[in-house]
Amino acid sequence: MVYCVPADVKVYVGTVVSDADLTSMITDSDRDILAFFTTRGISVDTNTAKSASILYTRASVAERFYLTGENPTSYSAGDYSQSGAADQMGLSEKLRAAALKILNDYINDTAASYDSVTDVRRCDAFMDNFSLDQSSEEVFFTEIP
Repeated sequence: MVYCVPADVKVYVGTVVSDADLTSMITDSDRDILAFFTTRGISVDTNTAKSASILYTRASVAERFYLTGENPTSYSAGDYSQSGAADQMGLSEKLRAAALKILNDYINDTAASYDSVTDVRRCDAFMDNFSLDQSSEEVFFTEIP
């Protein structure tokens, strides 16, 4: 059930958090991701889960920085960078929202593929009474030679 490893997260947060602490955060993140898929009755997509796990874990690191006062003087995570005292809770909310969007997008894409029609056949017997006009008046079609 491990979707990412500490090295995947350290790329974004640096080495200020130990591997043991990151592993605990990853375990919590992965538990939430598994619950997300399980409650919807969809099997886990490992690529989607890994991306979401990294984002959720990064959010946990940002919350830790906020709660422990470890705010670095500058912080960079992906396309987000902050100099001075970083808004760790704001960053955490953005990262969690990004993770949830990844999960929801996967669910929506999967649901859409279930609804797609792959084979359509025309049966002329069903077309005998076909009408585009939904009024009660009879509609007569003229056959074109």
